[in-house]
Amino acid sequence: MQHTSEYISEHEYEADIAQQEKLIAELEQEIVKKNDEISNISQEYETAENDLKASIMYAERIQRAVIPHDAEFKALFPDSFIYFSPRDIVSGDFYTCASSPDYKIAIVADCTGHGVPGGLLSMLGMSALKDLLSKQKITKDLNPGEILDSLRNFVLTSLAEADEADDTSVSDGMDITMCVFDNDMTQIRYATANHAIYVARDGGITKLKGSRMPIGRHPRQNEPFESFTFDLQKGDIVYLCSDGIQDQFGSPDNIKFTTKRLASMLQENCNKDMQTQFADMSQLVNEWKKGYNQFDDQTLIGIRI
Repeated sequence: MQHTSEYISEHEYEADIAQQEKLIAELEQEIVKKNDEISNISQEYETAENDLKASIMYAERIQRAVIPHDAEFKALFPDSFIYFSPRDIVSGDFYTCASSPDYKIAIVADCTGHGVPGGLLSMLGMSALKDLLSKQKITKDLNPGEILDSLRNFVLTSLAEADEADDTSVSDGMDITMCVFDNDMTQIRYATANHAIYVARDGGITKLKGSRMPIGRHPRQNEPFESFTFDLQKGDIVYLCSDGIQDQFGSPDNIKFTTKRLASMLQENCNKDMQTQFADMSQLVNEWKKGYNQFDDQTLIGIRI
């Protein structure tokens, strides 16, 4: 009887081992199945990411095709530089130019957001400006403030449905600078929306202020944008910019660049030739943000009279 009992215990033990091996095999099969599922999901995400990147890269090509090339800009303003650094592939900043036999126009704008949303707004803004300028001849009667008024009406109308669906207090739109130079470059007529223009003369910097409201929904949106004039002298440099450089965090102290530091940078570099200014100021800004993520799109344009 003892032998039979031992035999049965050994048999049960072997059966238990067989059952465990079966469970292990089933678990291994399940792991292989799950790994295959994870691999498929990973491939799907990778494909979606690649498709998204390809779409964004194509969007950048479209945006770059609309924004003037350096040669086109320098055909109007030969002694100039353009620092244009999007935060993402597609930019919420844009710049453009236009001309007539008597006048030349330079525009810098900063749309709400960056990346794809900002890029879509920038395309909307560039299209609207092109249409507005084509309908109104660039003559001595051109009023930059009125152009900004029309642009604001267009933006408010175009985005009305989106604004109504959005319960937040944040409104889409843009800040902008529009400068109209007479052909002999002795005067500018300008209007701005939440932007400032800097003029370098004899080693000093003058800040030209404009209207403190955006192109978009705002408590003062029914007020017209003001137009101003400023007399230019040979050798002056007119700087147009978005707020991306001023708002960039950097340095060992993790602080903003600020408008004061921007004015100082312009003053320290304004006596150099334009390409040296571009190289030196680009290096300064890049060193400032080294080790930090770029906060916003950055645009700075210099035009020497």
